[in-house]
Amino acid sequence: MKLRSASYLVVIAVLFSYHSSATAQENCDNLAAPTISCQKQVSCAGQPVVLKATGCDGTVEWSTKKTGATLTVYPTQTTTFQAVCLKGACKSKASNELAITVSTPATPVVEATKTKLCFGDSVKLTTKGCAGEVIWSNGMVGKEIIIYPVATTKYTATCRTEGCVSCFADDIIIAVMGGEPLRLKASQPTICEGQSTILSATGNCAGQIKWSTTETGSAITVKPNHTPEYWARCETDGCEPVKSTLIIQVAPPKPPVLTSTKSAVCVGESLTITAEGCSGIVKWNTKMEGQTITVSPTETTTYSAVCEQGTCQSNFSSPIIIYTKGSIPAKPLTVPKLRNECPYTTVDLSSAITVKAVTGVYHEAHTGDSPTSPLVAEVGAIAESRTFYLFARSKEGCYSEATPVKTIINACQNALPLCSTNPATAAIAKAELTTAGNYSLEGKIGGIAATGQWKTNGTGVFNTSVGLSVIYTPSPEDRQAGKVSIHFSSDDPDGEGPCKAGVDVKELEIKAVPSSTKEIIGVNKLVKGWSQLSAQLFEIEYAIQIVNMGNNELKRVELIDSLDKVFKNGPIIVGKPIVKAVDFVSAFTIDTAYTGQNGHYNLLTPDSGSLLSGQTYSVTIKTVINTANAKDSLFYNTAYVRAQDVNGNFCADKSTNGNWPDLNQNEDPTDDSVPTVVALNTLKDAGLDLFFPEGFSPNSDGINDFFVVKKPIGLTALLEVYNRWGGLVYRNEDYKNDWNGGIDSQNNIPTGTYFYIIRLSDGREFSKFLTINR
Repeated sequence: MKLRSASYLVVIAVLFSYHSSATAQENCDNLAAPTISCQKQVSCAGQPVVLKATGCDGTVEWSTKKTGATLTVYPTQTTTFQAVCLKGACKSKASNELAITVSTPATPVVEATKTKLCFGDSVKLTTKGCAGEVIWSNGMVGKEIIIYPVATTKYTATCRTEGCVSCFADDIIIAVMGGEPLRLKASQPTICEGQSTILSATGNCAGQIKWSTTETGSAITVKPNHTPEYWARCETDGCEPVKSTLIIQVAPPKPPVLTSTKSAVCVGESLTITAEGCSGIVKWNTKMEGQTITVSPTETTTYSAVCEQGTCQSNFSSPIIIYTKGSIPAKPLTVPKLRNECPYTTVDLSSAITVKAVTGVYHEAHTGDSPTSPLVAEVGAIAESRTFYLFARSKEGCYSEATPVKTIINACQNALPLCSTNPATAAIAKAELTTAGNYSLEGKIGGIAATGQWKTNGTGVFNTSVGLSVIYTPSPEDRQAGKVSIHFSSDDPDGEGPCKAGVDVKELEIKAVPSSTKEIIGVNKLVKGWSQLSAQLFEIEYAIQIVNMGNNELKRVELIDSLDKVFKNGPIIVGKPIVKAVDFVSAFTIDTAYTGQNGHYNLLTPDSGSLLSGQTYSVTIKTVINTANAKDSLFYNTAYVRAQDVNGNFCADKSTNGNWPDLNQNEDPTDDSVPTVVALNTLKDAGLDLFFPEGFSPNSDGINDFFVVKKPIGLTALLEVYNRWGGLVYRNEDYKNDWNGGIDSQNNIPTGTYFYIIRLSDGREFSKFLTINR
């Protein structure tokens, strides 16, 4: 019975198994294959591509064996993808094939017109084989560039097409053989007779450094017995040597020059005295030592110092006398708080003082706890709740400590108007004739007045009707009448209320236009752009515009720009500036002798042409400077223009920073003279600070371990980094300055040169090279 029962169960199990298989097979035939797609089928190597599968009622399994309705892949070569749909034990047929084509731009081939040159010479680098944009390792862009290397330098480039980056081009080395001025330095520039000093020469020299003593080498020791001039030069085949000179002073050091933060102090007050011009030890007549001393004289005292260098000592410096101007008065005694009494909505701050000041001492109220903070002018009508600070001030100008007084202004149900205690006032303080025949007016307001407004009974115009400073341009009718009334008023503090605006009226005498009109010429200058060619090499482009703002033709136009007076204190102008005319006024000719240095300052040839009334003429100047020895990072430039008018007189102007000579629109460009400044410490873009590093060292020493980008607050940055074969090695859509080159991951990025792209959320994009050092 048990055996028969067992056989029966086996038969039932087999039949059930067959029936289940038949049912599953039927369901598998009905399981639809997914449809796969993506937003882009052409991608750069290593960049992400998102694949999407639709139409699957189960689990999507991709040909990569990964599952999910979406799949992010990073193909480095052209790859075909498929997927199936899994549900229970069933698997659908394969989906459509989807091929992702990986686009790799051709590697550019770099060529140079020459690979060896002298300092100051230029070389043209060109590329072949790139159908897109060429980006060079020095940050420049273009299929061909002109460079001015200051030292032997290695260059490479990459090709970028439709967002894809090629392998780096083979490096090309441009060797700078010589010709660069050497930088000479003495270990002791001033010595006593019988002492020695070490002279050293640094700079790029591919040959031999030769000294005026006939010695060779980068450093020599000299022991002069008088004040000599030494020179050194780099002697290299094919390059003309340039002498650099250095004078060693054989004499006692010069006395230091003394300066102080104040010339007079109150008794008990401190000040700082500084001795400048001493490279040794400064010793004072007060037995103190050091370049800077802090003193608190109790009476008028004379200070002087000597400079001691080794066994040499200077004479005493010119004395500096510090006067004492009296004692510091005691601080005011006051009540701690003042409250208004309705119906008044103000308090008198002076009523807080409980003890009257002694003779020769005055009280002042300030908004801060320092006497340099703003002075409170209207102490008798304080209408705000805050803390003020009262000081006692002697007639000699000595201030006491501050005493705080807190004012508390409570609202009143039937408050008197504020103007009852602090009425608005207005007065015309100045009315001056300008050189252009207009009138410069200045108003002054007081009390509770906040703004001022101008009106006239004449038919001339104000450059603005609201404000304290305006320009009034008389009409011909005004000049014929000979006078107009100028009405200046403050704002009405309470509109329809009882307070009134302050008012002042002044009669203005209008002078007639002289029969011989003065001709006017103006000039403006701006920085069109600049780029960093290497660590110390910058290319700067200026745009200069001259305008005939008079009524008649101007002749003998001179346009002057002295670059050597701009780039001083260390920087060197490399090569000859490139000058181009923007407005091709046929009569004007660019002077080819212009260098911007050593007196060659005039951009136009003498008597080259004339400028008609209302006509403009523009030029651009592109110059390259080496800032290796620069002591400044800000450089201020001013251009000058001069021309002869129809009466034989000369009119002139010096440039203002901007795109028009007469920025305040008063028809007088001579009062708009602001130097044009360029700052070479950070990359400036549209007034927003940006800084992109040229490399970093992720070696966990706590110094420069992260790739740090400076960008405007509020903007996000996408960062992509590529290796020299065009492969994407790092990507972050919202970069937070936290990439350390993969030093903490399994895939450390090796030392070398990389190419990176930064896209800011405002749409701007930047491409550069960086170096990783470990």
